[in-house]
Amino acid sequence: MSIMRKIVLGYVIMIFIPVIAFGYHYYTQIYGNLTQQFVESRQKILEQAYANMKTDFARIQSVHRVLQYNPYLTDYLDGVYDSDADSVYALTRYILPLYSQSMFANPEIESIVIYKMKDRVLPITNLFRDRSMLDPQTEAAVSSLKAGQGIWLRADPNVSEPDLIYYQYIYNTQITERIGLLEIRVSNSLIRNFYAAAGVEGNWKAALMSGQGNLLTNEAAGLDHKTLSLLHEEGRDFFIDRTTIVNQLKLEPLDVRVIITAQVGEVFRSVKQKELVLVTIIVLLLLTLSIAYYLLASTITKRILRLARHMRTLNDDNLRVLTIQSGKFEKDEIGFLIGAYNSMVRRMDELINNVHRAELRNKEAAYQVLQAQIKPHFLYNTLETIRMVAEANNDKEVADISFWFGKLMRYSLTSAQQETVLAKEIEMVDFYMSIHKMRLQSRLTYEIKVDLDAGRLACPRFLLQPLIENSIVHGASAVLRPVHIRLHASETEEEVTIDVTDNGNGIAPDRLLELRDRLSRHDEFKKEDEPVGVGLKNVNERVKGYFGAESRLEIISAPGKGTSLRIVIVKRTVMDVEDTDRRRRAFDSERVS
Repeated sequence: MSIMRKIVLGYVIMIFIPVIAFGYHYYTQIYGNLTQQFVESRQKILEQAYANMKTDFARIQSVHRVLQYNPYLTDYLDGVYDSDADSVYALTRYILPLYSQSMFANPEIESIVIYKMKDRVLPITNLFRDRSMLDPQTEAAVSSLKAGQGIWLRADPNVSEPDLIYYQYIYNTQITERIGLLEIRVSNSLIRNFYAAAGVEGNWKAALMSGQGNLLTNEAAGLDHKTLSLLHEEGRDFFIDRTTIVNQLKLEPLDVRVIITAQVGEVFRSVKQKELVLVTIIVLLLLTLSIAYYLLASTITKRILRLARHMRTLNDDNLRVLTIQSGKFEKDEIGFLIGAYNSMVRRMDELINNVHRAELRNKEAAYQVLQAQIKPHFLYNTLETIRMVAEANNDKEVADISFWFGKLMRYSLTSAQQETVLAKEIEMVDFYMSIHKMRLQSRLTYEIKVDLDAGRLACPRFLLQPLIENSIVHGASAVLRPVHIRLHASETEEEVTIDVTDNGNGIAPDRLLELRDRLSRHDEFKKEDEPVGVGLKNVNERVKGYFGAESRLEIISAPGKGTSLRIVIVKRTVMDVEDTDRRRRAFDSERVS
């Protein structure tokens, strides 16, 4: 299959089909989430409207407390007043203002009536009525009410916006005897305000359902049997049944459920129209982009195919370059690739022609390497000759220093490896310190203490020598008094610590801060940096590079008390035993040679 067909097929399989499938899935998910969030928000609005209505109920019910705890009203209903004149005076002077105040504070109230329980109470038609005028069904509904309890009834149970009536008994001052039944008639504006707060307008409809699941009004005749059955299920306060949005909430004071419904098509009509426009735009855009992609891909693949055909004809006898047609694509990425390919072909031709000269240069380089190996061996043999002559002349100091120096030179020059073990490093430090001890005599003493298996800890070569040299140059050589240098290697479960400590003059605070700052930076060495700074930074970088970024070199110093250079090595996986033995055999072979 050609690359052009692969690009087209790849576009269809990897871009076109996934984009269409993902777009459809994403749209359905977004639409589902949108409708779900919409229904949930409608339910919250309904709950908030119900909370406001309960506040209105509590405000209206507070009229009972005002009347119950008014002594003139309770005395009036209890028949305390002996004459009609006293009753009329108490009524006009103390009771009627309570009525007026309650009606003014609660504009929803249409009337306030009290049905008196005692015959000797003076009846007033508009305010106080005889108990016999109470409807028998209403009397049966309120007969079981206890002190402090009230009940809300609907004046007409067959409409969705009925007038509401509140009943509660009024007791005597000792709350031992019923002396009246309070009736507060509220207009249907309370229910209308509730529906308006719940968003029942336009396409939204409201209906009432009894606690037994029977519709109390005829406005919800559009609900099918499946929707009605879903309304009876527990825990389904809101849902979408195919084309119908349903929210419901129980109105506890009225012992009914309010059902608010709307048609999905009518609510999301604008969304559906925008959906069609959006799908059309996406299809047209995808087709346009597909054509543009095809044209662009063809301009690229043609030149790639031409380059591939030329590469198939390339061999040792045919190293001709690919000609580039001048045009607007000459300097783009593929033109750059073809130019680089032609340069490579020319370079291959040059390499093939010069292969024999390269072989001769390699042979010459190998000869120079053999020559360079002669020089260290000549140096070792010379030092060994000096040591043998010194021993023959019984000059032990010259013999020792020749031996130590020879060991150091062999360690420095013979091994091509950059890795060793800590035991070998400490051995070379011992030779190095012995030479300086021979030079400084009593002005220098040193101590080496190793509290770990140094033969199993791999480390870079010449890790400790710069630290020892720093202690000698800036510790022992800088003062006239005797200086003691101590090397101590120890380990814990987490890390290995190597301390090189001297009791010289120490480092000035500003100089110490400068050195620590130089160790913390990762910039390159500069020519103006002092040798000590370069040496310590080199050790620090080698420690971090070999043992990990958590390992480090620390400088601890105080003026007049000396300096401590500490290498902290965070432990890593223990080396393989075979690898350790291989390194030891390599060191032994170096020592023998």
